[in-house]
Amino acid sequence: DVLNGCTIVDSGLSRSTDNATKQNLEIFQVFEAQMAKNPEKVGEWYAKAKRVKELSDSAFNYAEELKLRMVREADGKNADVRNIKNKENLEAANYIMLSPVTGEGQKLYDLINHYRDEVVSMISDTVQQRIISDNFDTSVPQTENSLGKNWQQYNFENMPAIAAITLLTKLQSDVRYTEGELLHVLAKNIDEGDVRVNKIS
Repeated sequence: DVLNGCTIVDSGLSRSTDNATKQNLEIFQVFEAQMAKNPEKVGEWYAKAKRVKELSDSAFNYAEELKLRMVREADGKNADVRNIKNKENLEAANYIMLSPVTGEGQKLYDLINHYRDEVVSMISDTVQQRIISDNFDTSVPQTENSLGKNWQQYNFENMPAIAAITLLTKLQSDVRYTEGELLHVLAKNIDEGDVRVNKIS
């Protein structure tokens, strides 16, 4: 029941993330259109929006790659990320994230920290900064089960495949949410609603 519950959560997060991805693309297309019309005014903000999109796509795609590798480890080469058969598999996350040879946990940890620090530096609103920092917090809670563990061990050691996948899907959801927040903030600076002189009689 718990494993099936993870599947439900993962599916819901995936749907929300897909919708956020579409909305963010629409906002970015507004930047591109405004850039074509007035590069002098929009250039600075377009460059920042483009950087936000690049950072977000990179983080999102890396998490997707890890999910696929994990599911293939659990279900074989024809595995489907959205239909995991061996949900309870405890070895897939260990092998992909923590193995001394193939482990990607440290790389993911570094990527999350870099993403958080760079996007936070692009905004001045302290409330938004705190929300983003909390969403990408990589500190390890001090509990009996976490003593002596680093971030990647705390999150992926002996974790059922479906739970590890859901954690990565949540990361993707947080990335798209953050991307959308920053694009909205940056879009305010291009004054899309400016009145053009040739419209005044």
